[in-house]
Amino acid sequence: MLDTDYHAALTRARMPRALEVYSAWFTLIARTPKGLWGWGACYNGELGFQSSGFVDPTRLTFPACPKVAELEASLPPWEKHRMVTDLSMERWQTFILTPVGIVAGADSTWYVGPVEEENRHLFHTVAVPAGFVPDHIMQDLYDTVILSMGDRQVISGDNRYGRLGLGHENEMTGFEELPFRVDRIIPDFSFNVFLSDRQLLFAGEVPRPIAQSGLLSGYSEGDKCLTATPLRFRERVKGFFCDYDLIWVTEGQTHMYSRDKHYSVPFEATIFGGRWVSGSWAFSITGQWFEVTGVADGVAEMVECEAPTLHYEIIPVDVDPWPEQ
Repeated sequence: MLDTDYHAALTRARMPRALEVYSAWFTLIARTPKGLWGWGACYNGELGFQSSGFVDPTRLTFPACPKVAELEASLPPWEKHRMVTDLSMERWQTFILTPVGIVAGADSTWYVGPVEEENRHLFHTVAVPAGFVPDHIMQDLYDTVILSMGDRQVISGDNRYGRLGLGHENEMTGFEELPFRVDRIIPDFSFNVFLSDRQLLFAGEVPRPIAQSGLLSGYSEGDKCLTATPLRFRERVKGFFCDYDLIWVTEGQTHMYSRDKHYSVPFEATIFGGRWVSGSWAFSITGQWFEVTGVADGVAEMVECEAPTLHYEIIPVDVDPWPEQ
């Protein structure tokens, strides 16, 4: 970790050699033959302890996870890396998968259940259904976490507005079985869109562009969609993006809903961004950028432009059209 405001040279980290390094923002964890070592930001318990500032490489321990601590102690001195089968970090949330269970750090009550206030910064064992031994972790920026065991999946996290799609908006204290498959999470603060095989499922508070688009039948802006519900597209969808703006890509076109505006772009965009000077949107295909200068009969009029400073990927998907009734 190098802060160029204060350091002019790199310094060798005092720790065992790293086999793998995981990172999220300013926190890093290395899997080494002598166990897990972490450094960087640890304000929220990302590393299983709490610090008021950046920390130098430190051996991670598991005082609140006796089975994990026992497993690590049983391994030979230079084979401690075998205690970790997967590790996932997102923002300030850390998940470590081991042969004897999964542990979470950083105020993890959504995943582990009630924790004493003085121990909130420690790693804790995650609460999963009996017999569930996860082999994969899926995590997003807004605290949704999905654990997989083959084809079986469980979910937990921030469930405000019912954004986990479980049919309720109860606060989570452990993982629940997922009644649908998730291949990818497309998250926002108040909702999730789940890529499920060849469907996109919506759950949470309905934003304006989703309501205006008519893709979520029977729901208006601000409604809560508690059960994951398919978005109904008329054509096969090749790309998708949704936050306060909604974009989807079909054969030869890109459809945009933004601030009460709706238009199509006459090509299959892969990236989009805002032009701050003009206040318009720009779309890219094969590295070329085109700015929207007007709309005629629902189709954007465009001119070539420079790439915007901020731009976002339109997520590739392959979603079937909704069958006509």
